[in-house]
Amino acid sequence: MRHELRRFLREESGEDLIEYGLLVAFAAALVTAVLLHDPLAMKQAIIAAFQHVVDAFGAS
Repeated sequence: MRHELRRFLREESGEDLIEYGLLVAFAAALVTAVLLHDPLAMKQAIIAAFQHVVDAFGAS
């Protein structure tokens, strides 16, 4: 049992998954902080971005 536990703790195969998980958690926390700080500005930015897309499709 100890041998299995030591081998599990030395393994590095799951390390990338943990790093990506931490990166996603950080990005989610950042987005949440921005939305809580000024939700109306974010809403206006999203509306403007979609309007640019609609205008680009309408121009072609």
